[in-house]
Amino acid sequence: MDEDLIAFGIVMVGFLSMPMILVFSITGCIAYGRTKAWDKMRNQGAINLESSRLVENADDEESDFVDTDDEDDFNKRKAEEESDKSLTFNQKFRKEWKNCWNGKGREEIVKTREREERRKLAKAVARALDRRERRRARLAAQGQADELPPYIKN
Repeated sequence: MDEDLIAFGIVMVGFLSMPMILVFSITGCIAYGRTKAWDKMRNQGAINLESSRLVENADDEESDFVDTDDEDDFNKRKAEEESDKSLTFNQKFRKEWKNCWNGKGREEIVKTREREERRKLAKAVARALDRRERRRARLAAQGQADELPPYIKN
């Protein structure tokens, strides 16, 4: 009887601990993947810094902001990257695990997707306006007036 209770207790503890172990392991894998990517980027940045010239044009890709929210997010990311430069791999892993556990990574992914969609939309609008201006310039060079309605074939 005692052996059966002990065996039952062990099975129940194992059965009940499996979901927790699964959640912790998934969270740990996600955090480890992010930390490994951060470490690779940090090492690659150091290699590029060593191989680059001392004076270059520092033109950021994200210097053209769509709106002030993007600029605020960009400044927050840059400040966080600066603070992360002094972290070790283990410290960064703990930070990423905490962020993953709290769900901040998901919010960051959603914000990144929204930012990319807004950027693509802004670029598409800029291209359309540029095309429109080139078309008007071409029509003006050909001597046609801008006030003429477009010809629609029936």
